Amino acid sequence: MSHIQISTEQAILRVSVDTLIAEHGKWRVVVAAIKAMVRGKRRVQTIRPLDLPPSLRRDIGLPTVADPPSLPTVMMVYMRP
Repeated sequence: MSHIQISTEQAILRVSVDTLIAEHGKWRVVVAAIKAMVRGKRRVQTIRPLDLPPSLRRDIGLPTVADPPSLPTVMMVYMRP
């Protein structure tokens, strides 16, 4: 008789997989595992500080940015004195 020792991590993984199978069925778990293997790494969307609204920038301690000056419209160019 061979005595195989199972590590704590393997035991936790086995219980987790058994629980998933019990709750969702073996085919759903298999399909989800295959999709996870096929799917590439997800790209993390980076948000620049300038993309944040002024209220959120203020809440996290960043200086608020004033709205950029608007470009003159055609009407404003013709209405100059």
